[in-house]
Amino acid sequence: MTSLRNATGMAAIAALLIGGSIAGPASPAFADHTRQHTCDQAGGVYTAGATPGADRCVVTTSTSVTGPFGAPTTTFSEPVPDGTSPFFVDTPSMPVGAPTVEEETRDVGEPVVVETARVGTPVVESEERDAGEAVAVPVVVPGTPVVTTRTEEGTPTSTQAPGYRNCKPVNSGKGDGKGDKGSPKVERCERTVVTTTTTPTTEVTTVTTPQERVTTTTQPRETVTTTTTPSTEVFTSTQQQESCVTTTQATQFTRTTTQNTTQTRSVSYRQRTITTTTTSTYRYMGNGQLVLVVFPVADNPRVTTRTTEAEPLVTNFQQAGPPIVTVETRAGDSIVNTVCTPIAPEITVTEGETTFAEEVVVTPAPPQVTETRETLDPIVTESRAPGEPVVTTSTRGTGKTCYNNPSTSDQRKNRC
Repeated sequence: MTSLRNATGMAAIAALLIGGSIAGPASPAFADHTRQHTCDQAGGVYTAGATPGADRCVVTTSTSVTGPFGAPTTTFSEPVPDGTSPFFVDTPSMPVGAPTVEEETRDVGEPVVVETARVGTPVVESEERDAGEAVAVPVVVPGTPVVTTRTEEGTPTSTQAPGYRNCKPVNSGKGDGKGDKGSPKVERCERTVVTTTTTPTTEVTTVTTPQERVTTTTQPRETVTTTTTPSTEVFTSTQQQESCVTTTQATQFTRTTTQNTTQTRSVSYRQRTITTTTTSTYRYMGNGQLVLVVFPVADNPRVTTRTTEAEPLVTNFQQAGPPIVTVETRAGDSIVNTVCTPIAPEITVTEGETTFAEEVVVTPAPPQVTETRETLDPIVTESRAPGEPVVTTSTRGTGKTCYNNPSTSDQRKNRC
């Protein structure tokens, strides 16, 4: 970014520089804003002096170049298998250690089997069982009668009659001053309705006679005697045998395995960056043009260089690596030698299926008599006779008023 900016500034200077000076616009030499504009176009930094002749424009440009230097450094990565199958080279197998000896007994041919039967001890079992259908004889037996009585009410009938209650005097009984002296006391009463209810009754007498059915069952019986005789199959097997001695000698061999590999070769170059900085100091002429300032003992433009270390340049190459060779000792096939000699045969006796022969003898046995009792519905009889009626009386007030011994016409209209 710095190089691009500086290149742009140099182009602007080249465009403005005419014969060692930079042309400015036709304006008064002491116009600071015009000098500032001219310096900005040249890519410089404008500095105003104490007098117009002391104004300066400093233009700085930088260029950088990065490149390798010195001898390269080469490094190799660890070799890894290249994905191809390894190569194996085996030496001939050689005996190792002392041989082992094992002795075993082997069967020779098929066994000869002879089948016989062994008769066991008979087992006698006896049991009774029903013989034919049972004969049942039922008899109904009555029990002791139980007598109970109850009263049943019939439909009640009611009658109503007028009456009165709560009578209270309304005078002193000495007259009211207008009639005869010594007349009876006048009483104010509440009219009532007297209801008389008569309920007829009936006396019911119930006689309950319990009864049960007694059933006598006679079951004919018989005795069954079973004699069971077992018979077992017996197999006698004769197997010819031999004794074999096996000698086993272990062996081993050496296997050399070669695995091709691949590795990465990295070539690295050191790099440095050289930065060249050019600083030009200009003054302004009377017409606004920029011209280089001549210093008595210093160069103008002043050129400086700076060298810095840059990232190294690394190039990787894939190449074949040294093969990986491994040597290992492995077990080989054992050398086996077997010698057999005949020995006495093996005789085994096994039992097979056991069958049972049964003989059954049936003889009569005493019958079995059982008695069962069953409760039946009782015999119930009822007798009915008229009972004493139930009479109840109730009085209900009507809320109306009547009078005893009325003395006025209004009272006489409501005589009790």
